[in-house]
Amino acid sequence: MSGMDKGCSAVAEPTGAQQQERDRRLGALLCGLKRTSWRRCHGIDETGRSSRRGFDMTETDTTNDAPLASGAVTDVLSALIEYLDDLSERIDSRLGPTAGVAVTMDLDGAPFTVGASTELARAVDELQYRIGVGPCLFALTEGVGLYVPDLAGDDRWGEYGPQAAQLGAASCVSVPVLLHGRPSAVLKVYHPEVDGISAEDRSTAAAAAPEIAGGLGLARLLTRQAQNLDDRTSAMDNRRVIDLALGVLMNQRGGGPDAAFTTLRRMSQESNRKLRDVAVEILESVAAGEPVGGAAPFHERDSPALL
Repeated sequence: MSGMDKGCSAVAEPTGAQQQERDRRLGALLCGLKRTSWRRCHGIDETGRSSRRGFDMTETDTTNDAPLASGAVTDVLSALIEYLDDLSERIDSRLGPTAGVAVTMDLDGAPFTVGASTELARAVDELQYRIGVGPCLFALTEGVGLYVPDLAGDDRWGEYGPQAAQLGAASCVSVPVLLHGRPSAVLKVYHPEVDGISAEDRSTAAAAAPEIAGGLGLARLLTRQAQNLDDRTSAMDNRRVIDLALGVLMNQRGGGPDAAFTTLRRMSQESNRKLRDVAVEILESVAAGEPVGGAAPFHERDSPALL
């Protein structure tokens, strides 16, 4: 297929299967964003040794009890996937005939194909991830570009080369994508023929790496801003819920804010739940006309009862 032919195919709407694949990638990105281990790419791994510094979407803590993501964060990550799919196709269209172009990034310490121009490119990527070695992983770890003219005849990565060739990738080039001087992703070009990627096409691929870096950098900035907004909004929501619950306790039990907060904190400690969760339960009980923590219902607050 010619470069022009491949360029024209990029305008088509994604099929149902393609949309499902994008949704799968979005789910993986959201889960990676939620897990605090995502930041291991920029810090220390579980062994205490300095780990590879990959692409960190936020550089902020994401607690296990936090919502998965807001609509804004989801929109940013969804746009990143669409952008890298489109960019992979556009880069592919600038080259001669290929077996596909793909972009790998580090997700929670593991390689992840975030964009690809063909399913074959994605399949060859997944093969490499399963085997655990290959030119893409080398480029991601070492930050060094690599051209492999004959995958089947290259024994540096065990069975990966021959199996990749069987899938339809006889040669490949891996270009590290640097963000702030560190390898954050890898652009791969696969070709169905041995030594099929010309020096000109290799230069074109290398020249495209900054485009990918720009997209990743913008996505990280926007995700960080969206998540910071989420954190502030969540903190304000929590404060409102707790304040309302304190008002209920003051109305039912008498006393001031300090006494009500002491009661709420005791209920939280005794039930081993967060203050906000207990506060929500109090408000739900009041709305249902039920006793709060063993107390009489709101409309019977004058009856003595202990929380």
